[in-house]
Amino acid sequence: MTPEQYLMQVKDIDLRIRSLRGELKDAEKEHDEEYVEQLRKCIRKDIEHYKELKLRIREEIQQIGDNKLGTLLTEYYVRGRSWEQVGETIGIKDPKWVRTRLREKALKLFAACFPKYFL
Repeated sequence: MTPEQYLMQVKDIDLRIRSLRGELKDAEKEHDEEYVEQLRKCIRKDIEHYKELKLRIREEIQQIGDNKLGTLLTEYYVRGRSWEQVGETIGIKDPKWVRTRLREKALKLFAACFPKYFL
């Protein structure tokens, strides 16, 4: 697993939760109570995992020691912000520069902090 794949887990779970919520709405319209309850259980389980993962990744990002690059990783991967929003937060107007150069640098720094995970 690459550092980016590792960090993308948060966004992936968020997408799954959104999809399940859409499916839940459909099941509620069809008055399928058994399926509705199963979906609610799945959503609760995913939300719990989502929270735990976000907290763990947030703590790991803080260990990289560079506030700007740490903020970039947190804003994009944990908070789900766009590259434009990330750039505004860290004070850089060019979202392409943030997405390409700074992201690459941040991911390398993150990987270097956890060499046993990212060989």
